Amino acid sequence: MGSVARVLRVLLLLLDIGRAQVLATGKPAGAEIDIKYAIIGTALGVAISAGFLALKICVIRKHLFDNDSSDLRSTKLGYNG
Repeated sequence: MGSVARVLRVLLLLLDIGRAQVLATGKPAGAEIDIKYAIIGTALGVAISAGFLALKICVIRKHLFDNDSSDLRSTKLGYNG
């Protein structure tokens, strides 16, 4: 467990080293976030989440319908298993 913590610490240190960026305006990169890109990212995330949720609902409904129809078929055939 200690080796995993060391590897994570080294990885985080390496990621932190290359972080200093300067824009063409001379300001640091983290000083100003363009609101346009924040809105685009949020909208894209919401759209992907809504699509995934709709897909899950359709799959659940399909499984419920398949289970109900298989129960009806087994009772029509006289299967009591």
